[in-house]
Amino acid sequence: METIYWDHFYNHILLLNLLIVIGLLTSLRLFSGTIAHIKASDELLKKNNPAFGISLAGATLALTIMLSGTIYGSPENDAYYSILSVGFFGILGIMLMALTRLILDKVTLPLISLRDEIIKGNIAVSIVDAGNVLAAAIIIRTVMIWVTAVSVEDVMALLGGYLVSQFILTAMTRLKRKIFETVNRGSFVQTELQKNNIALALRFSGQKIGAAFAIATAAHVVVYEQYNTLPILTAWFCASLIAVLIWKILCLLAERLILWRVDMNKEVLEQKNMAVGAVQAAIYISMGLLISSL
Repeated sequence: METIYWDHFYNHILLLNLLIVIGLLTSLRLFSGTIAHIKASDELLKKNNPAFGISLAGATLALTIMLSGTIYGSPENDAYYSILSVGFFGILGIMLMALTRLILDKVTLPLISLRDEIIKGNIAVSIVDAGNVLAAAIIIRTVMIWVTAVSVEDVMALLGGYLVSQFILTAMTRLKRKIFETVNRGSFVQTELQKNNIALALRFSGQKIGAAFAIATAAHVVVYEQYNTLPILTAWFCASLIAVLIWKILCLLAERLILWRVDMNKEVLEQKNMAVGAVQAAIYISMGLLISSL
């Protein structure tokens, strides 16, 4: 009886995929600085800018998560196909992560310049930036595993799944921002982040990452068929909305139990209590992970 599976050809394909992914990953420092129009060496080595370090660390982890979705191979694939598939989807994923940052900068938080705040050393904004790309990476990885090959239909499914997910995440974030500003009159999410409210940034990022895990659950529910892109994306959208609703209910219950009798808004907004913000972030991510494991 064989206890270890070993296929030389298949393992060579996986090794080739891994080398391509490592090559893309090593370009991250250049990619991250270029996208934000920041000279990475100056921020890391000369200024010792912790905000840029957090942003770069988040981007590194996000890129690794996203690229892990491209590394899967098939024994039927040859070396040429592996280079084409992994390289193509890897570069496309990087472009989508850059688009994610642009959406955060121009749509979700339009009053904040990510570049300017990170250069100033604003840790809160860098945490939000890191959480944003991590959320996108979780979803992109899920869709990359979901699709099956390099084809027009698969690329359309990947782009469609990404856009549907970004629409839900962006709409949810903007809605929560409006609710926050209604409940806490005189306080604004973007203003608090500009004031370097790390507690709020932790909560904000935790919500995005947790929601991304919930949305990724759609890949386990919706059956992918290569030539039925529109119906599949419609089903993805509906499944994602239901998953996010369930996630939100679980988060509310968990918050009430774990942070019993804690005025969370007061602690995060007035006291800038990072401990409470971190616990809330952990709750949001944990509930998202639990749902995505179903």
